[in-house]
Amino acid sequence: MALAVLHPPRSCAASNERLVARGLALALLGTFALGLWMRLAMLGLVPLGLEFSHVRHAHSHLGAYGVLFPLAFLAWRRTGAFALPRWALALYTVSTVASVAGFLTRGYGALAIAGSTVVAAGWLWGAWGLRHRLMRTTDPLSLVPLSIVAALSCVPFIALMLRKAPAFAQQLVATFLGALLLLVVAPSALSALGARLRWTPALWLCGVAGVASLGLWEHPVTRAGLVVYAAALGLVALRPSLRLVTRWSWGLLGLGLGALALGLVPNVRPSVLGAIHFLVLAPVLLSLAPLAWEPRSTAAELVLLVAVSAVAAPLLAQAFGHVAGTFAITTTASFLVAGWWSWASLASPSVSE
Repeated sequence: MALAVLHPPRSCAASNERLVARGLALALLGTFALGLWMRLAMLGLVPLGLEFSHVRHAHSHLGAYGVLFPLAFLAWRRTGAFALPRWALALYTVSTVASVAGFLTRGYGALAIAGSTVVAAGWLWGAWGLRHRLMRTTDPLSLVPLSIVAALSCVPFIALMLRKAPAFAQQLVATFLGALLLLVVAPSALSALGARLRWTPALWLCGVAGVASLGLWEHPVTRAGLVVYAAALGLVALRPSLRLVTRWSWGLLGLGLGALALGLVPNVRPSVLGAIHFLVLAPVLLSLAPLAWEPRSTAAELVLLVAVSAVAAPLLAQAFGHVAGTFAITTTASFLVAGWWSWASLASPSVSE
């Protein structure tokens, strides 16, 4: 998944773009394979063979390390904000593979920690490279640098608390994931769309409060922050220049986060998992994927949105205590989503072709 250097020859740039597109497709396919393997094992249809927590960590980390952040790197480069050099991205790729292999075999062991450390260094380098965007008060990327630092600051405390206070550690994990997804990946996706936000310094504070409400500190003040941030994301749906299904997906995301903030949806693990999967599989990937692969038709994207909703809705039902049949529905819909994205990434040309 190595990206091109800043000014390569045209033929070299096209070759690198194709390499990026294929590498991203393989990482996406691997992430889906691990997720579906877990789902089928939960239903008792296939043996897992490894510790469930190890497979879960490998699934989530491959998705973040190998798909979402490389797509964010593409967005940063395409907007002229920042580009890591090829050697750094090659090292990042090797470290991603090593960390995922480590998570699968030993969980949070030495290999996973070493690989994740290098990955985190790449994120911090990106944060430093984006520092010049901090004072651009309408640029979504102005939210990213401090958010990367804030998210990574949770990691040492998670490691310290995993055995001493596991419940508190899980709250920190939720805060860490929320910061990465809502304050780093989502703004990067908005930048790829050419979207603009208002009053980003204040919006960043609202986003930090909102992330805290999902994990570390649930309070009326932090919930209010999430309401504001959810509204900012949802208003992307009003941009007529964007593709229709992309607009709808951001609008639905804003409504869902707003419902969580207002207490209309309980802030429990199933609803948070549903929100995470919807965020990643619909608005984020629909916004960032055209940087690597040619977009699909509106009708095809509408099929995806329905399938992603069918993944998230049963998880939401579980949050309200309705469990019967939800695992089977989510698993079936997950196969549809995985098939759709596999077709969109592997069977379509890269944007450079």
